[in-house]
Amino acid sequence: MWHATRPGFSEAVDLAPPVQKPALKAPWHLFAIGPAAVLWSLLGIFDFLATYTVFPPYMERLPEAARQHWATLPDWIYAVWALAVFSSLVGAVMLLKRRVTGVRMLAFSAVTTMITMGASYSRTGADFDASRVHAVCIIVVSLLLLNYAYHQAKQGVLR
Repeated sequence: MWHATRPGFSEAVDLAPPVQKPALKAPWHLFAIGPAAVLWSLLGIFDFLATYTVFPPYMERLPEAARQHWATLPDWIYAVWALAVFSSLVGAVMLLKRRVTGVRMLAFSAVTTMITMGASYSRTGADFDASRVHAVCIIVVSLLLLNYAYHQAKQGVLR
């Protein structure tokens, strides 16, 4: 009788809690790169907001041709730019929180950054080389952050 009330092996397996992999300890560099990524993203958000709102102290430092360029950008470029910088911030915060969804956000940010830069600097009249170099640097940093997050996820640091 006593044996009749015990569950069988397959029933016991169904009752057992799922086994989870132990989370890897966060490497030291995550606490260096994570906050740097958040600061980088915040700078991008400031740049977007100052340009979009034509913040005088910010815009006055630009040459007239650059100010004209930014003033004539279509709204869709500003919309994609907003998606790029805000998704970058979300991805950086998720990286610090060790969430794998940060990889997706940083990937989305990298793609939208490339679309924004390509659309902005491919327009006629966009003839300021220093800004183009700056744009390439922004794209490189976004790809490096994405690569870092991807490898942390692959190693199991992000969950």
